[in-house]
Amino acid sequence: MAIQQNTPPLIGAAPTATTSTLVTQAPATRSTLLRPELTTSDITTTTWPDVSPTMRDVTTTTSPVPEFSVSQDAHAVVMAGFMGLTLDRATARQLESGGKAVILFGRNITSRDQLRELTTSVACAAGGSVIVAIDQEPGRVDRLATIGVSAPELDTEAERFVTLTEQMGHEMVALGINLDLAPIADVAQGDNPVLEGRNAGPDADVVTQLALDFMTGLRQAGVGATAKHFPGHGLSRVDPHRSVTVIDARLDTLEASHFSPFQAAIDAGVEAVMVGHPIYPALDPDTPASLSPVVLTMLRDRFGFQGVAMTDGLSMAALRKGRSIEQIAVEAVGAGQDLLIADRPSDVPRIVASLELAVAEGLLDAARLSEAANRVRAMADGLAPVSCDG
Repeated sequence: MAIQQNTPPLIGAAPTATTSTLVTQAPATRSTLLRPELTTSDITTTTWPDVSPTMRDVTTTTSPVPEFSVSQDAHAVVMAGFMGLTLDRATARQLESGGKAVILFGRNITSRDQLRELTTSVACAAGGSVIVAIDQEPGRVDRLATIGVSAPELDTEAERFVTLTEQMGHEMVALGINLDLAPIADVAQGDNPVLEGRNAGPDADVVTQLALDFMTGLRQAGVGATAKHFPGHGLSRVDPHRSVTVIDARLDTLEASHFSPFQAAIDAGVEAVMVGHPIYPALDPDTPASLSPVVLTMLRDRFGFQGVAMTDGLSMAALRKGRSIEQIAVEAVGAGQDLLIADRPSDVPRIVASLELAVAEGLLDAARLSEAANRVRAMADGLAPVSCDG
């Protein structure tokens, strides 16, 4: 459990002792699958395991990784939400200062022309590769449906599902969107307020194949995919948007029914994994998964994931109760997260400032922050480009 310390350890640095024995198995092989002001005392710290894998395609023997300032890195690890139909000045400054990602909601969309103008302005402010993300899922969370771009229905025949997803992906690229915060890889069992109308059901094999088909269609259009909500929201009985959420399942239950869609997506090369906010006592008894070094280390070491690990939205009650946004940001990056979804616009500058201060005060390892930022930059470089020319 996180504790206040007068002399806090360096978050993100290598530990002096083993923190967990959960990660004992090698990942399964699935080779045939489809492809307010912040002071030092505001920051809660704990002992963190080493999280230091390198994202695929980032390592090079011919070109050195460019150096960025701590401030640029702090901006790069924030996926900024904003209000309105045009790019506001605060978000433009975030991008100009090193930000690499924005997230769009229904509040940002009225027409195709308006959306294309918006994403063009995002690209121009970023001055280079940028991630423009949206929740565009098969099912009820389909943010582009209002302008005539819809995800296929969950029960669509497999081959047609891939074709329709690819068509949707091409339309997304034309609109300047290059990362889908989907597919859902949760295996819903019983009454689930979060996944109702969004999930393929209780059969892990069905969930897995739908996720892989969705990834395939997106990839063929140049759109990145995000498997969510690791390590599985399927047994949730409360909505983490509204309440602290505890999924009190045994580890063997999670292994038997909930891990496999994520493993399959990772083996197939999914670009990002979104880590949810529930607490899983079998994994880490006190800490939401999105802030848990145990869970993030498991994602890297057991599942073999080398892409971008991101949080779910940081405004959710499951995360905010008893924590400031500053604490959340520093703990998340220290635990191993690479990208923080700041769906509440007022949180963006507070997150950036907290990360900068944490590094300056020796509370967060600058190398951990740099690693996270470089993963985000690498993903932005690998997605379909968003044009500044309109």
